[in-house]
Amino acid sequence: MAVFLFTIRQKENELLRDYMQRFVEAVHKVPHVNHELLASIIQQNLSPGRFKESIAGKPPSTMEDLLMRSQKYIRIKESNISETSLSVKRKGREEEREPKKEERNT
Repeated sequence: MAVFLFTIRQKENELLRDYMQRFVEAVHKVPHVNHELLASIIQQNLSPGRFKESIAGKPPSTMEDLLMRSQKYIRIKESNISETSLSVKRKGREEEREPKKEERNT
């Protein structure tokens, strides 16, 4: 039954938060899963990124460890997304305030 977990792959452009939620739901459907096997499965099924590198470098010892570490990377990623979004909004406002070159020359 644990073979089923190998089918739970992170989709292209899927947020780590969403993937982890799907993966954990699938894990709960499989009784008595070996934690070493879980680490191997999730490492194989994650999209490339820092969390995958972290899991490869130091596999989680328990499901709780896996979840805590994933939450850390989720918070970092969401923080970076928020900062990028704010920067784009600020830049857009600055561009609205500055008259365009064509308007200044007329």
